[in-house]
Amino acid sequence: MSLREVSIQQTEARIAYRSDRCIHELFEEQVARTPEAVAVVFRDARLTYRELSTRANRLAHRLQRLGVGPDTLVAISMERSLEMMVALLGVLKAGGAYLPIDPAYPRERTAFILEDARVAVIITQHRLAGGFIGHSAEVVEIDAEWESLSTFSAECPSSDVRSNNLAYVIYTSGSTGKPKGVMVTHRNVVNFFTGMDRKIGAEPGVWLAVTSISFDISVLELFWTLARGFQVVIHGEEGKGTERASSAVALPRKTMEFSLFYFAGDEELGGDKYQLLIEGAKFADANGFTAVWSPERHFHAFGGMFPNPSLTSAALAMITKRVKIRAGSVVLPLHDPLRVAEEWSVVDNLSQGRAGVSFASGWHDKDFVFAPQNYAERKKIMFRDIQTVRALWRGETIQRRRGTGGEVPVCILPHPVQRELPVWVTASGDPGTFQMAGETGANLLTHLLGQSLDELAAKIATYRRAYSGEGRGHVTLMLHTYVGTTTKEVTERVREPFCRYLKTSVDLMKQVVKGLGEELQGGELSATDMESLIDHAFHRYFETSGLFGTPESCLPLIEKLKAIKVDEVACLIDFGVPRDAVLGSLENLRALMQRSNLPPDDHSGYSIPDQIVRHGVTHLQCTPSQMRMLLMTDGGPAALGWTRKLLLGGEALPHALAEDLQRVTTGEIFNMYGPTETTIWSTVHRLITGENPVPIGSPIANTSVHIVDENLEPVPHGNPGELLIGGDGVARGYLNRAELTAEKFIADPFSPEEGARLYRTGDLVRYLPERDLEFLGRVDHQVKIRGHRIELGEIEATLESHPEIRQAIVTVTDGADGAPELAAYVTAQGTQPPSVREIRQFLETKLPAQLAPTVFVFLKEFPLTPNGKIDRRRLPKPRVSPDSHYEAPRNALEEKLAAIWSEALRIDQVGVNDHFQELGGHSLNAVQITFAIRREFCVDLPLQALFDFPTIAGLAAKLEAKTWHKLAEEVTAEITPSAIRGELPDVGNGDAKRAPIN
Repeated sequence: MSLREVSIQQTEARIAYRSDRCIHELFEEQVARTPEAVAVVFRDARLTYRELSTRANRLAHRLQRLGVGPDTLVAISMERSLEMMVALLGVLKAGGAYLPIDPAYPRERTAFILEDARVAVIITQHRLAGGFIGHSAEVVEIDAEWESLSTFSAECPSSDVRSNNLAYVIYTSGSTGKPKGVMVTHRNVVNFFTGMDRKIGAEPGVWLAVTSISFDISVLELFWTLARGFQVVIHGEEGKGTERASSAVALPRKTMEFSLFYFAGDEELGGDKYQLLIEGAKFADANGFTAVWSPERHFHAFGGMFPNPSLTSAALAMITKRVKIRAGSVVLPLHDPLRVAEEWSVVDNLSQGRAGVSFASGWHDKDFVFAPQNYAERKKIMFRDIQTVRALWRGETIQRRRGTGGEVPVCILPHPVQRELPVWVTASGDPGTFQMAGETGANLLTHLLGQSLDELAAKIATYRRAYSGEGRGHVTLMLHTYVGTTTKEVTERVREPFCRYLKTSVDLMKQVVKGLGEELQGGELSATDMESLIDHAFHRYFETSGLFGTPESCLPLIEKLKAIKVDEVACLIDFGVPRDAVLGSLENLRALMQRSNLPPDDHSGYSIPDQIVRHGVTHLQCTPSQMRMLLMTDGGPAALGWTRKLLLGGEALPHALAEDLQRVTTGEIFNMYGPTETTIWSTVHRLITGENPVPIGSPIANTSVHIVDENLEPVPHGNPGELLIGGDGVARGYLNRAELTAEKFIADPFSPEEGARLYRTGDLVRYLPERDLEFLGRVDHQVKIRGHRIELGEIEATLESHPEIRQAIVTVTDGADGAPELAAYVTAQGTQPPSVREIRQFLETKLPAQLAPTVFVFLKEFPLTPNGKIDRRRLPKPRVSPDSHYEAPRNALEEKLAAIWSEALRIDQVGVNDHFQELGGHSLNAVQITFAIRREFCVDLPLQALFDFPTIAGLAAKLEAKTWHKLAEEVTAEITPSAIRGELPDVGNGDAKRAPIN
């Protein structure tokens, strides 16, 4: 096969697009379609499409008067605001190209860029205007000059700009230490827009733009969106650094998941029996609910619609895309676990990895007509068979007797999508079941029939203590639910059907009565007695144990459930209220869910979670490192559950992070890849549950990819090689760097188009069997250690395959003997990282000895660049041997502080004069240490104190200066591990010993 034939197989087909159009022209077409729709929002201010266009037009006329035209570079250095968006569009409308300069750049870097680019005009704000040195450009202070700008025409200016002219120039880091400007044309960007339409869909929504304009992915957030009718919410500078943090950092606030639960569906209603199930599931899928639960019930009108939850769940899988699909519950002793595993594997495949099952032991003897021999030992059988289902799900075989006699090994088909089946155990009230659920490593499904909140809290604590799986387990509480607009309306709507519901089962009635502190004794109740009892039960249950009321009145119960560590409320909605009324009430339930998960107020009020909820954000894009930070932010996971599409790119997406995101959002998640030199994103992959590694996908429209060896020859399918990218996204080249442009932008021998070029990415990739690309690392990350050629990306990928490691970076450092050694930087999957010994033993089974790192450094999070990528240059220098200058703590206070630092920084030994940041400390560590000190000493220590006094000695002196020195001699309280392990503190823990220092 020839070189050309190999490469054509790896090239995306041509897609027609409007190659003659410019970015601002596409924006103007959207202005014509929706002039009064909101285009951009910043904090409490907003502009419609018409208003944004008008302001940009006025600025464009001003810029043209200054000589701005095609390929004229206009620097924009502004804080994020509506004015920033006006400036960007104004430059394009004038016919020029914008050059973003982050106001946070050092002056020397800014001066170099201005000189190198020969910038003609600088657009900035008055408070930033003094930051530019050594230039001859005209400066436009857009905020100070707005009154004069308003005198220019509001009409769209005319210009000679064409699609092959520059749209922007973005400076990126250069290998020589000097940044280089990448020149991108309108045509490049318009083709990219077409690629995004095809890969992620062009349906308008609300996009939260969080990326600096000096990072090219902001073009997707700010321009593709406005050319497609989105509302763009511009996130400000809040939370970028600890210098902006309030000294009164709020303690974390627990969030609550909401799901829909079906249990009683009345078979006698007739008509379209399953409409409530189907329409409710569609609503949950579209509105950020976590799951839809369907039960197994037999031989009764109430519940008779649900004899097999795998059947109803399979139907739901076909009409939903995001929401989890769960059984609540499968009565496992009634069934062959082999059959259960098979059926739910089908559901898992139909739903693309959204299945989950709660297993119950059963309680009604009539149900056991299916397996009467199992009734007496039903709980024991359930826990035994849970392990069988799990084993089959993992692909293991079990022995069964065939029809002709003899044993035969069998395993299930189809293979499930998820590697592990999410398992719950249904517990009614027996504390032993809670204990065994924890010991089994299962999640927990329970209810409030027969148990009070205080009793449930004690049982949940028992479950948490016994839990043997990863993390702390997941507690789901089923509650009868109807949320309306007034309490009176809810009472009138719910009373009759709920009382009728209570009458349907004497056993159920006994549980309700027991929960009210009473017992049913002796013979039959009279009709009058039953009516009185049900009326009493209804009022008590309505007020204390059901989710009945308005969004506002239901909030206190949700907060109580958070306090006892319930993770999810499964809202039982089908207990007899008319179907249309239930469906109409779901919007109120959604409002309750939203209010239950609002982040706490901070001093700015504009955190990312806050804005997602406030504006109903549907789309969010950021780097994986930024997303990890967001998941650790109070309210972050709950807020992400509201989004429909998450885009991650700019660095490798770890499998563990992908799994974490799939647990918190039912929306689509995309892994994006692309260098600035090929216009933002060049390949895209929509995540599928269970993928490891996460591919970077396939090319966007009119983009070709080729994997070649060091001689630029194609490599065999599946072999690693350097990635070359061609097509309509390839940029013009580097500004004023002809030699570097010729080196990195080469002629495309595979394209029939004259003048076609390829960009050499320097990235190491390979094709996966499904022909998606896998990112392996950088070609220039190959190193030699003691004569062995080593690819650092291979070691990093192997470390990240360890189940307790989230991310890994491997670098070369000087060893104790001066020879180069490998150093591994690791972040843990949970709160506690594996030991070095465990990691070494793991690597011995995966890698040759020469590829094993010599030293390991454990970090909570990796330091980030201003653009949200991992900043390798800021990684702390690894300690190959103990520091000879170590100074031990000198008193009890310093010992306690050193212990807190040691836990947070993952360092065995912290000296009293070791500098916080030199030890690898960053803002997350600062928050953890501050929380731990506050909890330990009951002092309102400002977060800034750790940066003002960055050593143990300095911080201890600060504490003693506030008359706490006497306490330092008397401190005897044991440090609570959970307070200093790196976890965010639990405000509900009232048992932690504290030394009152003030």
